Amino acid sequence: MTLIRGTVNPLNVAGVRKLSYIPQHFVKMYLKNVGEMDNIEEWIYTNLNSRFCIKRTHKLDTNNKIAEVCEIGIEDPKELTMLGLGCPHLHKN
Repeated sequence: MTLIRGTVNPLNVAGVRKLSYIPQHFVKMYLKNVGEMDNIEEWIYTNLNSRFCIKRTHKLDTNNKIAEVCEIGIEDPKELTMLGLGCPHLHKN
């Protein structure tokens, strides 16, 4: 369960929840707002359960220019949907 529900995640206790790389079976999301990585990470820790990775990377944008993006990989596809719909840091104007 998550911290928001008042229980501790065993992956957090073992120190294996946040990874430094994104395995192939993780689902991915790319974001342009690279500055919000700390806030998004905090939201994931308090609201989601599965393993994840957040890292900066480079990707081609729509104009075929290299842009710095935030790549988020989450083990459970349902939780990536929950992140996309529920995280207020992704929807700031």
